[in-house]
Amino acid sequence: MHLAADLPGPARERVRAALFSALWALLASAMLVESDIYRYVTLALVAFALIRHRPEAARISRDWLALLCYAWAGYALVRFILGMVVYGQKGTSEWLYAFPALFPLVGVALYATRRYIFSAGTLLLACGLVGLVVTLDFRTIFAGERAAPLFHHNPIHAGIGGCMLFLTAVFWLLHAAETGRYAGRLKWPCLALGLSTAVLSLVGVLGSQSKGAWLALTATMGFMALLSLYHLAGRWRLHLLGGLVVLALAVSAVAAPYVVKVAGSTADAAVTMMDTALATKDPVGAMQATIADKTVPSAMRERLMLWSNALELIEASPLVGWGNGWLTEWTRTTYADVGYTLLHNGYLEILVRHGLLGFAFLLVFTVAAAQRLNAARRDGRIASSTAAYLYSMSFFFFATIATNSNNRLALGESFFLLAGGAIFAIMLLRRRQSP
Repeated sequence: MHLAADLPGPARERVRAALFSALWALLASAMLVESDIYRYVTLALVAFALIRHRPEAARISRDWLALLCYAWAGYALVRFILGMVVYGQKGTSEWLYAFPALFPLVGVALYATRRYIFSAGTLLLACGLVGLVVTLDFRTIFAGERAAPLFHHNPIHAGIGGCMLFLTAVFWLLHAAETGRYAGRLKWPCLALGLSTAVLSLVGVLGSQSKGAWLALTATMGFMALLSLYHLAGRWRLHLLGGLVVLALAVSAVAAPYVVKVAGSTADAAVTMMDTALATKDPVGAMQATIADKTVPSAMRERLMLWSNALELIEASPLVGWGNGWLTEWTRTTYADVGYTLLHNGYLEILVRHGLLGFAFLLVFTVAAAQRLNAARRDGRIASSTAAYLYSMSFFFFATIATNSNNRLALGESFFLLAGGAIFAIMLLRRRQSP
């Protein structure tokens, strides 16, 4: 940044645009490449906020929601340190629960560099399109076999990343239309980039064979339809709703036989388990009966074992959870020999470690964020497409963690940093524009 300050005005702006576009694209890059680079980018952006925008950092830090983030992070960090020092228990990356302390400062950096976010999104989509073209194996996918796209550690992560890239492409297109970026010679390149990335992302999601990702994306499409009816106005409602109808018909026609082949047995077992639970009014017993049924797909049985163990731990310490010591308690659960400790359910991950207290923090932050986002949209402080993107991406992610522990992966960490930061950036924007 000091070198950029010595350049002439236009050259300095070009350097800043390239730098911050790249940084924000890298922070969101976990949907393409599963790596820790977003953590280093976050630290750089936090340092930028503290050094170059201290007044905004001080102002946002006095907000009650920022103070709540700092208080929660302090609690989680102290509990983590005590667990290691006093009890000799380090858990599994429990320090990640201190990440909310970074949300306000990421928000300051986002507010200060907001004019580069569209170009960052463009760069992300361009990289995503190249990654999809390089990694998609169309022959294997359409033969009904698993072929995960992009650069992730396993197909489930690839499926989640592909869905997030798809949603980003859809709302990038809507934002380009809403803000007039389709005008002139940029219209067709924008359409080509957005549409091709969206379509290829869906092909990649299909090839990932992640049933949780499919289910979450289906629910999100329904949510987006409701959003278009009650949240958007005018032609933006027609754009989104019409596109969703066309997309739903196309995907149903192409993917239905494939989905039935991959997920049919799991869906049948899930329906049977739910029927048993309703008939006996004993959901835990229905879960155990499903686990004992050897005809149930092994992946589903293992996941139910993990959830059963988690419920036992939550029942034993419901208010504040087990902190770092949950792994020791895990060895005493019914299915301790399942072979995994990643619970494949983000809500259970929180409840096991931090109980209802941790869940309450998540709930309070989410409700407050939704209220502030809605107020900013209603007042015209942010574009409707921006608000709809944050709503839809958040809905999708909260749906995914019902069947996977994505909140403890690179995908989840980068999502929460960006979404949490966006709320604080919007708060600064509203305060600056307030009379």
